[in-house]
Amino acid sequence: MALMLQTNHAMKKRRFSLESVSDAECSWNLGELDRGVEWARSAVQAGGGERAAALLAKLLLARNDVLGALAAYDQALTTHACGADTLAAAGALRLRAGDPRRAFQLLGAALAQQPTQHAAALALAAMMLQHKDLDAALARLKAALTAHPTCVAAHANLGMALLAKKKYIAALTCLQRASWAAPLSARAAHDLGLALLVCKRPASAFCRLATAAALQPFQPYTVLLIGIALERLEDSRADAAYARAVDLASDDPLIRLNLAGRHARVGRLAEAVEEADVAADLLQKEEKRDAQLASCLATLQALLIEAGAELTHPPASIPDADDDDVTAHEAGDEEQFAPDEV
Repeated sequence: MALMLQTNHAMKKRRFSLESVSDAECSWNLGELDRGVEWARSAVQAGGGERAAALLAKLLLARNDVLGALAAYDQALTTHACGADTLAAAGALRLRAGDPRRAFQLLGAALAQQPTQHAAALALAAMMLQHKDLDAALARLKAALTAHPTCVAAHANLGMALLAKKKYIAALTCLQRASWAAPLSARAAHDLGLALLVCKRPASAFCRLATAAALQPFQPYTVLLIGIALERLEDSRADAAYARAVDLASDDPLIRLNLAGRHARVGRLAEAVEEADVAADLLQKEEKRDAQLASCLATLQALLIEAGAELTHPPASIPDADDDDVTAHEAGDEEQFAPDEV
């Protein structure tokens, strides 16, 4: 009799957990996040397992409760043998939260369970790109595209990795595929515009960057690239674009340095010195100084001195360049590319 009562109790608890998970999923689909979190918590407490815990984490993340979502994933990983999808989602969130070591462990475990788990492959590729491990990133991205050939993020990241390896035609092909697959993606348009700038096609780049700016008008780097494209087209609106980029991110040393270069190229030495000083101050405030940016600043200051300008701050020392560091503006010789369309 006691065994029968325990069995009935377990069945009722199981039924309640399934109903709670279903209610939480309905709330998610209806956009009622607070109610969904309540149902998901009830399902977790009733023993809903990995499915309930992962749903709770997803709902908390949708409410911008990153710490709560991390705690929900940790509980799921501690109490259940989670599948590849949950491991990938937890790893991606750990990477977003600034814990790359734990993220790498979780993403690796996800791929060990399911080698075609494209979310884990994309997140691992992003980590490898940050550490300049381009070949390993390319391998992960190709694996992600094998599993999901229409994945926009995989095409975009693959294009940027190929661009860093100076494989320009292949990079443009991947980035164009991403842009065609997601015509309303500001990021896809931005990346394609950057690649076209690198390939010395400013007119085409301006069209793509203008699309990106229309979709996401407050992205300062897109506006900065528009200014560079307009300057290469010898368009007088370049100054307005540079100024707009500074308005959007006045404390960004990269944008300030580009504005200083613009002033220097058109002969406004006093303005160039002022902006170079601002960029130098911003670089000094950074905990981890960008060596490449500091090198560009030192080069600009040396050119300003040669042009007869008097600097307020002493020229920065030029740090040793990293031979393996590949940047977007290192496009190679001009004869490698076809002339821009007009």
